[in-house]
Amino acid sequence: MSTLQTVLEEAYDAFNRRDLAAIRSLMHPNVVWPDTLDSGAPYVGLEAVMGQFARIFATIVPNIALIRVTAESDDALTVESQYSVESPDGHVWTDTRATLTYHFRDGRLSGLTIVGGL
Repeated sequence: MSTLQTVLEEAYDAFNRRDLAAIRSLMHPNVVWPDTLDSGAPYVGLEAVMGQFARIFATIVPNIALIRVTAESDDALTVESQYSVESPDGHVWTDTRATLTYHFRDGRLSGLTIVGGL
């Protein structure tokens, strides 16, 4: 398993545990992340992205499982994931697959491109 895949798996684990400190440690300071709640402009910078994750965790209960990971380049991995999203009271809002490309810089997550499914 590559170092980038290890970082990605740690990020998925931290996200599913809603562990903002662990997620922060895996993100590059200049991270750029799409707005997955409101489909607005992307979040730029570590503090903005962490604020988005805090808002996500306060609004929904996401659980993501990696299905397949493919190396695209030395600094990008494309994954197929299963997304289950529930309301805080346990109502399932969606259960779908998504294809995403994660970008890395200096061994940390630096961006996300939604390829399909979200």
